[in-house]
Amino acid sequence: MKRKFEDKKRDTLKRKRKPLMFISLEGNNKTEKLYLKALNKDNNKYALVFTPGRESDPINMYKSLKKTIKESFNEDDGDKAYCICDRDFEVYKLDKLMKIGQDKTTEKKISVIVSNPCFEIWYLNHFTFYTKEMMSYKELEKTLCKYIDCYSKNGEYYDQLKDKTYDAIKNSIRQLNKSKSKNEEEVLANPSTEIYKIV
Repeated sequence: MKRKFEDKKRDTLKRKRKPLMFISLEGNNKTEKLYLKALNKDNNKYALVFTPGRESDPINMYKSLKKTIKESFNEDDGDKAYCICDRDFEVYKLDKLMKIGQDKTTEKKISVIVSNPCFEIWYLNHFTFYTKEMMSYKELEKTLCKYIDCYSKNGEYYDQLKDKTYDAIKNSIRQLNKSKSKNEEEVLANPSTEIYKIV
């Protein structure tokens, strides 16, 4: 009797791809990119896609992100899109950030993440609940150096911070709640950051 061989059934379903996280960052600043890459490597949850431009204006950053996600963004695959902006002590940025908030076309796809005055507040929140208004970047850097020895922009600090991530989230939420209690809901208080929403 001949033994019958059946063709092995092949799985016809395509393997589901890893969710994409689209990110727009300001200019040549590497601080956020280094942190987010290290965070993602640690969690290995997303494939990161950074916008190709070097825009520093919030509206242009937002437009670049809209263009980048146009073809590939798929909410059903768990994709996310973030436009990460700093206030940078610039008054003009407030109007631009509010204008972005009025854009209804991609409102559900893109989250605008603001740090006031800048991303380094997120680093500081790993160590302390800080509420004193920052008047310059140098002041923030000097304060941060108390906790991260010889801190300098564009350095890699994720390994020093990751064990304190929960504290950073907690302190960031407390800062925002404090600003809301002062009726500053539309304007992020200085200091504050929404980076925890990505983390």
